Amino acid sequence: VAGLGILFLGMGMMSAAMIPLRNSEGFVRLMTKFSNPLLGILAGAGFTAIIQSSSASVGILQALAVSGLIGIDSAVFVLFGQNIGACVTAMLASIGTNRAGKRAAMIHLMFNVIGTLVFIPICLFLPYVELIEGLTADPKLQISFAHIGFNIVATLLLLPFAKLLVRLAEKLVPGKDA
Repeated sequence: VAGLGILFLGMGMMSAAMIPLRNSEGFVRLMTKFSNPLLGILAGAGFTAIIQSSSASVGILQALAVSGLIGIDSAVFVLFGQNIGACVTAMLASIGTNRAGKRAAMIHLMFNVIGTLVFIPICLFLPYVELIEGLTADPKLQISFAHIGFNIVATLLLLPFAKLLVRLAEKLVPGKDA
């Protein structure tokens, strides 16, 4: 219980430390001006990897959306990048672990990269964004719903391929298990 409390305390401190970025003109420009969805993905991944807090980066994305600085049509791509950037923490944590820990971090990364690759065409060619916009007018909730939808759909799509992901992780992180 104490560990969980410290985790949430740390997340709160990180979120509070990131609040000034909402007023930074350079940061807002970086996070909101995308002509290409891949740039949004890269920006989301890079920012989340640097601050190593997906909750803080999603909170900042929600604040930008509420301010009208980014629309949900662009925010979804930043959000997908944030999912990928969140894997950096697991990858760093796996450095001192055994092969199983490294493979688990690799599967986490593969899950988010494959999920993003699946969702890029969904957002570009299907009415996913319109569906999210139809659920609520609140930009914070739209981003939350898009995030939940991403994770549910990616999990349902990749669950039947769990053994394949494990085998791929074993190829990428070779060696005998202890």
